[in-house]
Amino acid sequence: MRLRRMSSAALVVAVGLGLLTPTAQASEPSWPGGGCPAPQADVPLPVTRDHGVLQAQVFDRQVPDPSVYAGRVGFVWAALQSAQPSGVLASSYVTAFRNAPAREYTPEWFKTNHPDWIEYTPDRTTPAWEFNNQVYTPIDISNPAVRQWYTSTLIDPAIAAGFKVIAVDNIGVRNDFKVSGHYDANGQWVQQFGTDPKDPAWVADVLDWLRYLRDYAHARGVAVAFNLTFNGSLHDEFQDKSPEYIADLDQMIDISDIWLNEQGFTVHRVENVTDDEWQLMFDLLRRHRCKPSVVMNKLPTAYWNEATPEQRQWVVANYLLYREAPAMLESTGSKDYAAFNEIPEMSADLGTAITPPVRRGPVLWTRLYREGMTVVNPSSTQPANLSLPPGTWTDLHGIHYSGHITVSANTGLVLKKS
Repeated sequence: MRLRRMSSAALVVAVGLGLLTPTAQASEPSWPGGGCPAPQADVPLPVTRDHGVLQAQVFDRQVPDPSVYAGRVGFVWAALQSAQPSGVLASSYVTAFRNAPAREYTPEWFKTNHPDWIEYTPDRTTPAWEFNNQVYTPIDISNPAVRQWYTSTLIDPAIAAGFKVIAVDNIGVRNDFKVSGHYDANGQWVQQFGTDPKDPAWVADVLDWLRYLRDYAHARGVAVAFNLTFNGSLHDEFQDKSPEYIADLDQMIDISDIWLNEQGFTVHRVENVTDDEWQLMFDLLRRHRCKPSVVMNKLPTAYWNEATPEQRQWVVANYLLYREAPAMLESTGSKDYAAFNEIPEMSADLGTAITPPVRRGPVLWTRLYREGMTVVNPSSTQPANLSLPPGTWTDLHGIHYSGHITVSANTGLVLKKS
């Protein structure tokens, strides 16, 4: 019966791609026919949609006129003002383990007034500065007095200003900034964590803190948006692909109302995310596909228009592959971060999805939409062959495809039936 809902053209495309056969159909319980249920939430969430690209705006300090969001943006992470155009939900910014953005509370203020709140590295002398930022002080989020100060100083004023979402930044699933412990009111050292970044004591404290923040916000009719960035695709000392890390990350995402992932499929480096790292990212996004989310793709250029058209299409092709209605997308260069970027590829709209993502052969992935399809080859080395249904298919840059095509490694295509 569900097939009768398809247009005849969509059915021809589906049969031509072989995506409706049991062997090709991905085993996700919401398919065939459909997406995610409407969220059952007692707090405000972004109004999302099941077609096209719904954008998010991450920071807005370079957006002088938010009317540009109309029909494009559903959520602003870390907005300067709670008032936004109709249909746009704004959030107020705080950091998870520091006192940002309240700059008036300096490290010297904490040393004078609450020295027992400051968290130190194993040398017991150096504060556990995040990103070596010595403006904001790392504080003991397990301390009830710290929690009371944090909520009354950072969260309550935002709620009073009309914000309906609190955006909590820099949540460390791992203890990568080497928090070790603090001194108590008598000047005695209190050891809290070991040197393993995945110390279970650290994970337990973070989980308890996130639940506390969520429950505090929910009791006041406000949602929480957590920045929980996936480390599996990093190429530095913070990379972690371990099952225990991913399990901890899953738990923290589950606590959030809205999830921000700053890595996306570009990881703000020249190469895209490929191979096993791509698969880990994709699987993570599909597990949480019904969670309101923002996936941010930091392009390896100063401004978005300096990135290659192929890379910009890669971002949108991946979005259309993993997305369900609650998913939002952001893409930016390093110098137009916090600006509203009129990226033409982000206007792509293939209508609603007909199938879930489907793996076709050893590397290629496709997903069928009512007005086209998205194609992703996440292999860093291996091209893949694809037989298109009859007709001409056109990508986001006006290039036409028909018949049997080769999809190069590290390539994404968004194809519309001409």
